[in-house]
Parts: sequence; structure tokens; C-alpha cells
Amino acid sequence: MLSMMARSRWLSKAGRTGSDGVAATGDVGPDSPNGPGSPNGDGAATSAQWKADSRRLRNSLISLAVFCGLIVALLFAVPGLRSAGRRIAHANLAWVTVGVVLEVLSCVGYVVLFQLVFARLRRGIAARLSLAELATNSVVSAGGIGGFALGAWVLRSGGAPLRRIAERSVVLYLLTSSANVAAVLVLGVLMGLGVLPGSTAALLTFLPAGAALAAIAAVLVLGRAVHGAPSDSERKKSWWAVAGWTLGEAVEDALAMLRAGNWRLLGSVAYWLLDNLVLLACLHAYGQSPEVTVVLMAYLVGMLANSLPIPGGFGSVEVAVFFMLRAYGEGPSSVVLAAVLTYRAISLWVPSIIGTGAFLALRSDLGKPLVRTPEPSVAEG
Repeated sequence: MLSMMARSRWLSKAGRTGSDGVAATGDVGPDSPNGPGSPNGDGAATSAQWKADSRRLRNSLISLAVFCGLIVALLFAVPGLRSAGRRIAHANLAWVTVGVVLEVLSCVGYVVLFQLVFARLRRGIAARLSLAELATNSVVSAGGIGGFALGAWVLRSGGAPLRRIAERSVVLYLLTSSANVAAVLVLGVLMGLGVLPGSTAALLTFLPAGAALAAIAAVLVLGRAVHGAPSDSERKKSWWAVAGWTLGEAVEDALAMLRAGNWRLLGSVAYWLLDNLVLLACLHAYGQSPEVTVVLMAYLVGMLANSLPIPGGFGSVEVAVFFMLRAYGEGPSSVVLAAVLTYRAISLWVPSIIGTGAFLALRSDLGKPLVRTPEPSVAEG
């Protein structure tokens, strides 16, 4: 919820500076008032922004590498962590490879969903942009705002109205989050009732499920309450009006997509589930055979730490997932720590490497028409 509000606020500020409307069609392209031929599409400014984003991504990758180096050094320097370091050195490489493959497929799931939400984009551009966003989100945490900002800039360079970019980006966020939140709700209730294996402690089951239900209800109620475009006077007075409009439109569009049942919605499930299974594969790499439901719940609750503004969430996520797995009874500690660190190495570096290549390939797309010809129907998004 917090990261979603931050996204809406960021774009609402931009929306006050010259949004040209939110028409359902013709919202991306070189003929837009804000396209490459306008002042906003100035080549020098675009080149400067590209260099700044390239420098930011490079520096973030360096920071991530430094973090990884420090963790490795600690594993072999601190007596209490050496057992985990020794286990990592003897990991089952077959299971680690399975984890890498699952992470690649998780990235594919995100691309599929991205292409559904931004259906008017040419497929190649949508694929490259989505992978570049994943790379940015891997090295710049804070709930995915880094990747969102990158996507907004690329789309804006192609002439997309800022408020339209905001609305579609929040739709993407809602759809990717829906699988996570729904899973916490269902798994928490079923585990708490003893239907699924795992802990029956209310603190580890019903509490997360209740929080997930509250989040779903809050988004639906808030989205309905603020639905409707703000007037010009409201837009000038407060960014809340524009942020509210963005959320309301996004909730309506996300619900419409769910009702339509497009097969590409499975990308949201694949993106979430396959990343979960990477953690399961890493536990198997160290001889553990945990219940799938336990891994899913530990992952879902522990990954809340990913919203903290730390490069890749590194450190906070590992601690959160580690303690959640231990709370659910997984052990010994050295095995769980080794598995979590291996999982995080895969989940950070695979998207970073693939996405960095996609980011570099995006440069050739800047200033070119972004939409497909002919454009897909409005029903496609």
C-alpha cells in the first residue's frame, strides 16, 4: 500500500506540469503533443537522461556487488557464520541450476503480464522495458519505484501522457501484488485451520491472512471512493486529487482485466510462484525438504522487507525470510541461512544481468514510435 501511494504521488506531481489527457487510445506515439517532436522529446535532454539512468544503474550494480562481497567476507570471517559459508561451498549445483532456470521463467512471467497491461506498446519494446524495470527493481528497492520511474521516462520520451503512464503502472503493480496478497490470505487461513501442513499459530497464519484481507478491502474501497477524474481546479490545489484519480482508474482497469480472464494474467502467477520455487529449490540444494506451503508463507511475509530503501533490499530481506523460515520450524540455522543467501543471489543477479542487457538495447528505441500498428482493441488494455 505504501509503495503504491508513493507511485501515485510521484506521477501526480508530474501530471500537474502538463498532462495532455488520459484518452484510452492514441496515448503513446510520436504525434502526441509531448512526443519526440515536442520540447519534452528534445534529443539533448533525452541523451542526458539516458546517461543519468545508465550511471545510476551502473552505480547500483556496483553497490550490489559490494554488498555481496561483504556478505561473503562475513561468512568466512565471523566464526558463527562459517558453517553457513562451508555449506554454500558444497551446495548441490543441480538444484542451484534449477533455481536459476525458475528465476528466468519468473522474469518471463513478468514480461507476459507487462505486455498485457501495456498492450499498445510494440512487443519488443514492451519486453525490453519490462526486463529493464526488473533490473532496476533488483538493485534499487523501495517497492519497485525505481523500475517504475525508468519505465515512465521511456514511455514519456515516446509521447505517452504522464497520467496515462501512472494509471497503467499502478494497474501493473496491482496485478503483480494481487497474486502475493491472495496467496497470503488463502494459505494463512488454510494453514491456521490445519487443512494445509505447517504452523497453526495464529501469529504466523491468521494474522498475515487478516492483514492481506484488510489490504484487499482497503484498495477496493479506496479505489471506488476516489474513482472519477479530478477537475482542473482540484488538480491545481492538491496532488491527492490526481493520485486518487490514478488509483481509482487503476483499480477499475485491474478488476476489468481480471474479469476478462486473459491468459496473460497467468504471468502474474508465474512471476510470483516461480520466484517462490527458487527459494524451495535452494533449500533442496542443502538437503532440506520443507513443505511447499511453509516456504510460500515464509517468502510472502518475509519479502515485505523489500519495501525498505536498501539496494535490492539486501540485508533486510535475508534477515526477514531467514527468521520466518525458522519461525515455521525449518532448520538448522546454518542450512536456512545458506539457502536464503543462495536464493537472494539468484533472485537479484539473474534479473539484473538479463535486465541490464535489455536496458542497453532500449537506447535504440528512444525517439521511435512505441505503439503497434494496427493498435490493439481497447479491451486488450
